Amino acid sequence: PFLLLVRPLEEYRHEADKVPAYQLPFIQRYFWLFKMTNSPRGIGWSFKAESSLIPVDPRHRTRASFIASRLQWLFSHYLLLEAATLYTRCNPVFLSEASVTSQGYVLQCLNVAAIPCQLYALLTCVHCTLAVLAVGANLDEPQAWPQPFGHWKNAYTVRKFWGKTWHQMSRHDLTLFGPHRPKRSPWDAAPSVSKPKEREPWGVTYRRLCYAFMCSAFMHVCGDVLLQFRIWDDFSSTSTSGTTAVPNIIGYSAPYFILQPVGVLVEDAIIELGKRMGLKESTWARMVGYVWVWVFTSYSLVFSMDALKNAAQAGYLTGEGAGARATLIEMVADRVFGVQLAAVMSSWLSRM
Repeated sequence: PFLLLVRPLEEYRHEADKVPAYQLPFIQRYFWLFKMTNSPRGIGWSFKAESSLIPVDPRHRTRASFIASRLQWLFSHYLLLEAATLYTRCNPVFLSEASVTSQGYVLQCLNVAAIPCQLYALLTCVHCTLAVLAVGANLDEPQAWPQPFGHWKNAYTVRKFWGKTWHQMSRHDLTLFGPHRPKRSPWDAAPSVSKPKEREPWGVTYRRLCYAFMCSAFMHVCGDVLLQFRIWDDFSSTSTSGTTAVPNIIGYSAPYFILQPVGVLVEDAIIELGKRMGLKESTWARMVGYVWVWVFTSYSLVFSMDALKNAAQAGYLTGEGAGARATLIEMVADRVFGVQLAAVMSSWLSRM
């Protein structure tokens, strides 16, 4: 969609470009645009968000060391994916219409984190696999494949969680809407004297943030629509009468994203108040920030998570999906220790 909002041939530049893209022959312009549209984080491009990407560790910039490090990441995050899948399969909350809050606050935190953990682990596994293939086949340098997520230590505010820690695959598209800073052409000569950046008015920054989360909410609602079609299809093929109530989940994912600007507004106000009181950033302030982000997320995600798990039950028949098979963790526990891990976990969680 950003191709309709910008003039990429004039406004963007790849680090390997010798001339502006609009001066290239047609076939080269075609592949130039193809490469740009398949670089959502802008790595190697003039629209890369420098502050949100973690560069590849200098120790892992040779092909062999990079591939070894990504294989380690792939294994560890696959185990995380399996653990989160096992938890959702054994917890009766995910097998019924009970709310994720019905087991107390401690398990509420685990319940709302389970599905996002699956997404986090799955995206990391896919990214690591593609990175190993691209670097191993000598198609890319290791520096072209930084980690898909930022450091979790930076997630001590809601703003930093979205801006520095969570994946940046959609950041460029979402921030195209709304007011923008004046942009310098990537082919202009860099200024000889670096001027300090002027601070934008608070209203402009916050308006851009609201537009970004509204667009994100719309993107996730489109996912709701796709799942709704799956539910309609399943109900039409299994229902023998027309009286069965078909669950409607369109729009259920939107509230979480619409609430995020509210969280940013609250924390910005508290941070500004703290500055005026003379408080400075410290380890204790960050600890309070981590607690704030966790509590805010654990409550703001409840409505959407309840709808998502109920939709998954309606949209996927029993025995379908990745969660229907035995996980690697279960098989190891059974063969090595003789423990039926799924049965033990289901028994324990059903009593909570």
